[in-house]
Amino acid sequence: MNETSSRTLLSRAVANLKGLWFGIAGAAYDAQAASLRPDLPAADLERVRRQMRECLESRGGEVSARGRAAALGRAYLALDAVGRRRFLKLLAEDFDPDPQKVDAAIAAFRSAAGPGPRRKAEADLRQALEAPRVRLLTQFNALPEGVKFLVDMRAEILGLLAQEPSLAGLERDLKDLLARWFDVGFLEMRRIAWDTATATLLEKLIAYEAVHAIGGWDDLKNRLDSDRRCFAFFHPRMPNEPLIFVEVALTDGMADNVGALLDESAPLQDSTDAD
Repeated sequence: MNETSSRTLLSRAVANLKGLWFGIAGAAYDAQAASLRPDLPAADLERVRRQMRECLESRGGEVSARGRAAALGRAYLALDAVGRRRFLKLLAEDFDPDPQKVDAAIAAFRSAAGPGPRRKAEADLRQALEAPRVRLLTQFNALPEGVKFLVDMRAEILGLLAQEPSLAGLERDLKDLLARWFDVGFLEMRRIAWDTATATLLEKLIAYEAVHAIGGWDDLKNRLDSDRRCFAFFHPRMPNEPLIFVEVALTDGMADNVGALLDESAPLQDSTDAD
């Protein structure tokens, strides 16, 4: 897929998330998110810092926590590239583990005597080493398409790491969270067919194919014809995102020419003859 089409797909995804999360936060938080300037200058950055701290305070119970996380996510999605970079640096640098708490926990662990105190000291050390931002990021898991939001956030961070090494800790935290949530036991395999899949899902197949580029809708239809099969793994929290997919051509004999398999003008094979 060309760059313009990819941007269009991303823009629609962002607009979809904004719509899904609108109203979850409540009018006050939605207004606050909408008032931030796209490049997130210093004054707005301080407001976002306070908002992040409020998310971590968990006042008002689970519903309020979801609302604050939704508002924070909508604020992030409304920023431009400069603003998102500043947002991510704030999350990475200001919400790291507290060095003093880590040092104290290490000292307590070293001085603990006996199995009981040592187990408690170990648990305290583990808690001290967990960055506060992890609790904030976890709140997105409860939001519609929240897991997809975090996947896209990590993709943006990976593109910035060379220029912003301070984002490395945040990237590791996101990687660890996603690795836990995307255990193979949570995934489900589904067949993707031309006549049953949504247009959005088919569009993503075109965009995500990285081995043999799909030239457009006619090319995709050829790859999903009756002598072909396409299977994909999906996560329950990302039902419209093919995480891993494979295209299969049903042939008589072992195929030895990829070009022939991808030829849109080639005659349709009878799948009952395939071996």
